[in-house]
Amino acid sequence: MTMQSWDDDAMLREMASALREAGHLTGRVRAAGDAAWTWRGIDEELELAALTYDSLLRAGPELRSESAGGRTVRFTGPSAEVHLEREADAVVGQLVPPRPGRLTVEGARGHHAEAEIDEVGCLSFTPPDGEPVRLRVRAGTVDLVTDWIRI
Repeated sequence: MTMQSWDDDAMLREMASALREAGHLTGRVRAAGDAAWTWRGIDEELELAALTYDSLLRAGPELRSESAGGRTVRFTGPSAEVHLEREADAVVGQLVPPRPGRLTVEGARGHHAEAEIDEVGCLSFTPPDGEPVRLRVRAGTVDLVTDWIRI
């Protein structure tokens, strides 16, 4: 294989030729491009809250003997934390610092639920069985989304 040496003029000629061969932009391609551009920053306004604590990751044999309930996780974002604990049939938690708002639970397979966050930051929801979820929290100036997790 031989390497061709490019200078600026040769590169511009090649690009012009490729554009002429491509022809005019079709309505379908333009619509797809417009749609992609519209969605480019859909999550920019959301803060990402990373998993900063998971009781399943604690070392020690005592954890292996615990019942399935009682798992705790914490997500930390730039302006708030979400503390969660898995109970037998629900997940309960609190937004810190506390404030009222709205919680949206999104499942990886399409599950979608919403719950209120009360004035002291308390929340609860029933997670979908075996499906990873992520949480979106909108409360006052807090607007965050968590990593995906099976809880």
